[in-house]
Amino acid sequence: MNVITVHGKVVKPAEMKLINLKGEPNAMAVFTVVDLGLPNQQAEPIFFTVNYPKDAAALIADYLVEGKEVNIVGTMRQRFHKGPDGKKVPYTFLQADIVELLPVFAAKRKTNAEAAS
Repeated sequence: MNVITVHGKVVKPAEMKLINLKGEPNAMAVFTVVDLGLPNQQAEPIFFTVNYPKDAAALIADYLVEGKEVNIVGTMRQRFHKGPDGKKVPYTFLQADIVELLPVFAAKRKTNAEAAS
């Protein structure tokens, strides 16, 4: 499988779901991230629905709020479900193996010249 890394911001806060994983109930965080690309890149933003079915999901779900910057490492997956008309509808998502919360730097660091004065 191809592993991808996404650096982006949360646009839809995490919702906790209880799933059956290997016969046991497990917590899963589901949230949406936008990848804005590189700073000098003129590309359209890409939105990913992220599923994070790890034990740590319950611990970090409160921090996955709108605007939070994150790094995500995982694989793209696709599942199918039946739509209202009975046809198969695809559901594509990023299955996260690692979710890294990035710090927000609100204060501007002083330059050497400002620190010396």
